[in-house]
Amino acid sequence: GVDPNSGFNQQGGPFGGGGNPFGGGPGGFDFGDGSFHFHGGGGQVDPEELFDAFFGGGRRRQRGPRPGADLQMHINLPFMDAVFGTKRDLNVRYQVRDSTTGKTEVKERSVECSIPAGIDSGMNLRLSGQGAEGDPGAPRGDLMVTVIVEEDKDKYFQRDGVDVHVEIPISVSQAILGGTVDVKTLTGIVEMKVPKGCQPDTKLMMRGKGIPYLRSQQKGNQIVHLQIQIPKKITERQEELLREFDKETEKSGRGISGRLAEAAGSAFQSFFGGGKNHGDKGGEEEKDHGTTENKTSESRKGERGNKQQSA
Repeated sequence: GVDPNSGFNQQGGPFGGGGNPFGGGPGGFDFGDGSFHFHGGGGQVDPEELFDAFFGGGRRRQRGPRPGADLQMHINLPFMDAVFGTKRDLNVRYQVRDSTTGKTEVKERSVECSIPAGIDSGMNLRLSGQGAEGDPGAPRGDLMVTVIVEEDKDKYFQRDGVDVHVEIPISVSQAILGGTVDVKTLTGIVEMKVPKGCQPDTKLMMRGKGIPYLRSQQKGNQIVHLQIQIPKKITERQEELLREFDKETEKSGRGISGRLAEAAGSAFQSFFGGGKNHGDKGGEEEKDHGTTENKTSESRKGERGNKQQSA
């Protein structure tokens, strides 16, 4: 049979070192001071050398010059600069340790950064070779720039990815009869058509008037939220006309939008100006752009004609 105790010498260990193989005697491991030491033949063996001997050097120290470290910084960017893109001179300040002397010195330099149109908060720009210096003969590290886009200073544009939202006030008559309004976009003022019968919180889309996609010619949209302005004070005549308008809506027996459109040619004609055909002429005005004075003159002639017929 096989003796399970074979291989142990008279000193009680298989390693011939006597006693506990992990003790402090010759050929053992010593953990007494919390570190790792191997004693062999009267001298200490470097643990890394021992590791290399067993595993083929998997933990060898890196040889040659060390490349420079990567640097990180963040910048605040105004809203419009993020929309259209810009260039910024960045003041980079960092510490470098001299590998020969061991001393640390502070370095400072300026780096030009090109910021693409359409960038958004949280995006990072990598500037290759603009990081800290490495050892002689080694490349620099990179500079990572995190962008934080500020809100529109006028609080007019509200960004949602590549889309922008704006609020435009319109009067009650514009909501009922339709018309046009001037809308500020990212590139200037644009005249926008308002359809008849707009309801509260109506949203209109202006395609291609938003923010550019990153590194692309395509753009997002501008969403216009119409805010109907209800007057807090009205004259006695206005109140009288509104009550007459309310009676007309009851007689029509149709839905809200249908009643408003039908009553616009009767009860509201004197309140908002023009005859029953004013709504049609208003549509022509939207197409022709800039003919407000001519339409107002025609409306006045229509009113004089109505007065002569009633006389």
